[in-house]
Amino acid sequence: MLDRDVLGEEALKDIASVGGGYGIRIEMCMKELERLERVINYLKLRIQRAKSTPLLSMRLLVSFRKRFRETKTLALEYRRYLIIYREAIGLRKHREVYEVYNLERFSI
Repeated sequence: MLDRDVLGEEALKDIASVGGGYGIRIEMCMKELERLERVINYLKLRIQRAKSTPLLSMRLLVSFRKRFRETKTLALEYRRYLIIYREAIGLRKHREVYEVYNLERFSI
């Protein structure tokens, strides 16, 4: 088993993203999820502070939430493909993948 303290974060990312470019795709999705989280939180605050019904903000919020769900679904799919790829080359333990690509931390 790989020791996180010995290898460091960068080495774990390299190991976790072996093959297929799935690691890069997951990281791109994670950056997009972070951006969407910030936008969604901003829109929520804007709606709460509004004195009247902010229809545009509400429409944008719905749109960005849909995009967030689609992006997270895509990232989860890429992570699944990465795990399948790793199993195909003989790597059976995937804890590192789940630690490096912690998609469960994203929620709205």
